[in-house]
Amino acid sequence: MQNKLTKRKFDNVEQVYGYAMSLLNYRDYSSKDMFQKLTAKGAQPAEANEAIAKLLEHNFINEERYANQVFRAWLNKKACGKRSLYMELHHKNVSEECIPMVMESFTDEMEEANAQKAIRYFLKHKCGKNKYTRESLLAAGARFMTNRGFGSRYIQVLLDILRNDDDI
Repeated sequence: MQNKLTKRKFDNVEQVYGYAMSLLNYRDYSSKDMFQKLTAKGAQPAEANEAIAKLLEHNFINEERYANQVFRAWLNKKACGKRSLYMELHHKNVSEECIPMVMESFTDEMEEANAQKAIRYFLKHKCGKNKYTRESLLAAGARFMTNRGFGSRYIQVLLDILRNDDDI
């Protein structure tokens, strides 16, 4: 009897393909993710590549569809900027050819709306709870926006609000 920790050995490409199809029943994968899953389960790299080629040919793996799915899921997260999106796409193994397409989908207007949400969140939740000094509040605001992937333009907007608001 084989335990769960033992790698499954495949006898042929059809078994590898069948396993890949069973994985796709649950969610989409990029080619790179699928290759990692198949080889981790015991498929030889050549068998994994052949199975992935067949999946691509039949459109069971579609890099653009996967990239758009990652983008839609990312949009549902907390308000974040373009740098955050770029890192998420790389983290999720979106193909290099699809990243520019997705980045173009995230318009400047969308980023500005996200920045405004993030700024409102920071002002509501971070400013009132802790007794910051003016300098530590500015530093916390800059870290907050940087950690969410916003560029210097939006960081400066928050810092200007914090500098000009006497109630904080």
